[in-house]
Amino acid sequence: MNDFEILQNLSLGQYRPGDSGIYRLNPALKLAALLVLMVLILLAPWFPQLPVLFVLLAVLARLSGQGLLSLLKGTGPVLPFLVLIALIQMFFIPRDYAGSSLFTLGPLALHREDLVFTAKIFGRFFCLFLLFTLFTTVTTVSEISHGAEILFRPFGRKKAFSHDLSLVITITFRFIPILAMEAEHITKAQASRGGSFGTWKTGFIKKMRLYIPLIVPLLIAALERAELLVEAMEARCYEAGRERSRLTEYAWNVRDTRALIILVLLTLVLTGSRFLLSFHYP
Repeated sequence: MNDFEILQNLSLGQYRPGDSGIYRLNPALKLAALLVLMVLILLAPWFPQLPVLFVLLAVLARLSGQGLLSLLKGTGPVLPFLVLIALIQMFFIPRDYAGSSLFTLGPLALHREDLVFTAKIFGRFFCLFLLFTLFTTVTTVSEISHGAEILFRPFGRKKAFSHDLSLVITITFRFIPILAMEAEHITKAQASRGGSFGTWKTGFIKKMRLYIPLIVPLLIAALERAELLVEAMEARCYEAGRERSRLTEYAWNVRDTRALIILVLLTLVLTGSRFLLSFHYP
């Protein structure tokens, strides 16, 4: 029954109480660090920056008090989809290569460049998943809303613009556990009808084939949840574009300044090394 518990096995979007220094950072700074590290991961070459960023995430997980293993446990539900993306990149994306192929099976051909490109894509998706998991682990939904409102306030003429944008980001993060719960309900319903869910005896490839048809009902369930949310907000007379007050204010302190300096230095080092290594590891 452990394979049915998708919500418990998925650590993304699940806040875990803690009292480390990362927990006490300003929410706007944590959200800014999330955006900066996300850009660095998307622009990082396969070697050596991606391994360096992975080590950095492991260090941050250690400093947060959660540990890397607790974050890696949450990759189980999304690992089949990452493997599926890797297989599509290797065999079904046409590319023109001058060298001979390493493996050929009918119309499918595998080149060395395919392996490098797939490893880069897989590494980026994996690091992004760990990054978002760590962020949602140490940041509550209210802190995400506050951080987004403060961070995006300079980009709007009115304060209400930053509030509306922070509301969108908050709803996005709140929908992660909701979608996991809906996927858990769908898999249990399919298993009760004779589906091969809840066991790995059918093999990994067949397991992925079983999960692919779940995408359509999962999207339909997400749209139904979104419709219910809209009706609930309208019933409470919510109106976009209005300025709103906050119950909790988060002050900026010395710890946040030190973390900001470290983030800026890290960004400069990784960005500079990206241009220096682009000639050797594109």
